Amino acid sequence: MDNEEVNEECMRLFFKNARAHLDKHLTSRLTCDENAYITFRCFLDGIHCKSTRFLEELLLKQENMYHNNNYERINDSVIPLVLKLLWLQIHEPTLQWFEHWFHDIMRLSNRRKFRVFRIFQKKMIQFFKITHRYYYDIIEHLCAKYDMKSVISNALFAKLNLMQYTDGLSTHEKIILNTSNPLTFSIVISLQRCVINLGSTHFYKTLLNKPSNEPKSVEGFEKSIRYLNIASLYLPAVGDTYFQRAKIYLITGKFSLYFFELVRGALVRIPSKCALNNLKDFILTPNFPERRRLMKKLAILVSKDLKGEKSFFEGQIVLQFLSIVEHTLVPQSWNASRASNCWLLKEHLQIAALKYHSGNINVILENLAATMGSFDLMFTTRKSKEQKNKLKYADLSERQVFFLDLSFDFIANIIDVVIEPSWQKNMEDFRYLAIIRLLMCWIKSYRSILQYTHRHRKFCTSFALLLNDLINSPLNCSGNIYSHRPKRSYLFREDIIFREFSCINFALTDFNDDYVYDSPDMINNIIGCPTLTKTLSQKEECVLRIRSIIFSGMKFLEKNDTGVIWNASKHKFDLISPDIKMKRQIALSEISSKINVKTQQERVVSSRKVEAKRDEQQRKRAGKIAVTELEKQFANVRRTKKLSPLPEKDGVSSELVKHAASRGKKTITGPLSSDFLSYPDEAIDADEDVTVQVPDTPT
Repeated sequence: MDNEEVNEECMRLFFKNARAHLDKHLTSRLTCDENAYITFRCFLDGIHCKSTRFLEELLLKQENMYHNNNYERINDSVIPLVLKLLWLQIHEPTLQWFEHWFHDIMRLSNRRKFRVFRIFQKKMIQFFKITHRYYYDIIEHLCAKYDMKSVISNALFAKLNLMQYTDGLSTHEKIILNTSNPLTFSIVISLQRCVINLGSTHFYKTLLNKPSNEPKSVEGFEKSIRYLNIASLYLPAVGDTYFQRAKIYLITGKFSLYFFELVRGALVRIPSKCALNNLKDFILTPNFPERRRLMKKLAILVSKDLKGEKSFFEGQIVLQFLSIVEHTLVPQSWNASRASNCWLLKEHLQIAALKYHSGNINVILENLAATMGSFDLMFTTRKSKEQKNKLKYADLSERQVFFLDLSFDFIANIIDVVIEPSWQKNMEDFRYLAIIRLLMCWIKSYRSILQYTHRHRKFCTSFALLLNDLINSPLNCSGNIYSHRPKRSYLFREDIIFREFSCINFALTDFNDDYVYDSPDMINNIIGCPTLTKTLSQKEECVLRIRSIIFSGMKFLEKNDTGVIWNASKHKFDLISPDIKMKRQIALSEISSKINVKTQQERVVSSRKVEAKRDEQQRKRAGKIAVTELEKQFANVRRTKKLSPLPEKDGVSSELVKHAASRGKKTITGPLSSDFLSYPDEAIDADEDVTVQVPDTPT
């Protein structure tokens, strides 16, 4: 095949035909006929050979275009597409076929079960090794051919045991990937796709490695999670990574993490359609299998009187939260037939937090992220992120306000009961202060939420008391308050966890991170592994978090309308009754003595200067390559359709109500509708269901 023939249309046709042939091989004969399995192996070798040829010819073709300065003809998406089609059309359907065979074996009597399982395991492990080796060969080939030091940290290569390839050839023998090389984007995306597929392959191997129906543990999926974590460090804007992790947490019964990963996968620059669809069903469909599994788990824990167990707390929090979101969006679905579930809503989230919060700070952080994601998905119209951010509080629907009422009542209780009493005793656990950082960045990302929280007396009171505690903490030297965001040299753990999260405008922005991104060590700084500066101790990181929260908190409470004012003489916030007049002027005059509050006109001028400075900084960084820049490029070049015209009003659509009544339709077109763009290599996820033939169990 000539280079000219290797294009997207050609590859899609090839893999479509290959899938049809695969279905003919995946029959019951394959389970017991050795000759049939040998034939299947030959078929698989042929597919791998053809895929490798596709990749080699495409790489050569694009390298020639690069050397000839014919940049405009380089197709950034076609090489990663080969790897995604190979997974979706060949490898994943085969692994799913093995999964069906495994479940068939589990229904046999013990004597027959173990005999047939030995046959199954031999063939499954053989397929796993072939698939695993294929993706690793591609990774090694790319690492040996391209110098990626400017775009991928050596720490990530070390995690993949590939350091020998980073130092193998001299620089002049490799093609250097940087911002000026149009091949960079395609190669990095392809590398990440291989790592994701390796993680997914290990997922199926662990799932099917023992002839038992006993519950799986997260520890058993350690290798799969390791690969997926590496993939998310490469490119955190790709939602498929989070969806693959969600599958692991679902299998292991970690519903809080499952919910969290679905939200993360659905709300990034390049969202996973599978994550979004599962998130919709998990929230809005009580009969959704994963929802029923959670109910069953809770029922077992209650029957065993394990209500104080951590797993019960996790399950109760998630299910109560789901019930509240569903009740908020579709109150018509709460009819008499579901009266037995109403206790989940009435008991309310904060009761569970008050009783079982100890040692469960990670669940609270995950639940906060899920709260943010649920609010983001509540908009019924196809508004862009920028438009949702600019909506005023008065523009919110009644149901959106009701959801915020429930959410911030819960958040205020979490601050009172969990954060304020415990953060100093748990400085080694970043999650306590990370919750506040995430919360403040969410609030300032939405104009409507900012206006709402300025009027929420309970939240402002709880937050002010926490700020008093932070300001007067021994970790905050001399009780300082700050007029500028603190600086640091690398991202902290929570920054890495929530990179590319759309609910906070894709990054936590409460630090001045100029050094992080302007440093020659930027590629290591953004994954929390600096090489040119020292890594801070947990206490030192905690001090910087405190400074950041104090700065953000002072700015936030400056305009509150709940009677919380700064008392300069006592160096703390006071709570004043609402009937005191001119409280805002008092607050402004006293805070200004510490943080230099500007007039309205000065703020406008200052804001313009900040924006101009930010633009200038971005121009200075134009000569550097960042993972985030690759992600933005990916989103731009893969756009395949324009957004539809925007309806004018928000509200709960009639289609959603119909869905809530029927519960049988796959598509939901109501409040969880999204304006996410589709990409060529994701079209298969949405348009073609993967079906497998269930083999007859051999006797």
